[in-house]
Amino acid sequence: MNDFMSGYKKYNPEIEGYGSPFDWKREFFKRISPDEATRILNEEDPYEILGIKRNATRGQIRSAYYKKAMEWHPDRNPDKALAEEMMKKINAAYSLLT
Repeated sequence: MNDFMSGYKKYNPEIEGYGSPFDWKREFFKRISPDEATRILNEEDPYEILGIKRNATRGQIRSAYYKKAMEWHPDRNPDKALAEEMMKKINAAYSLLT
């Protein structure tokens, strides 16, 4: 690890927080397999979860994804269990649409 990132903490479920911006951004870009995403969404519409129209461009999908991810991030919500479930759905919807 270089000196630039040495001051950042890693995610630890026993303490609050998800680490550095580098950590959560890396997690955002992880792709979920289509089968796993379909299982997570459980018949829910990925367009509805992200709040976009079916003819949305790739840029609109990405923008909606970032907005929802910031809105439902577990560090920003008092109900962490609900926030984590919503983040799973948001990531699954984004993975299916991109």
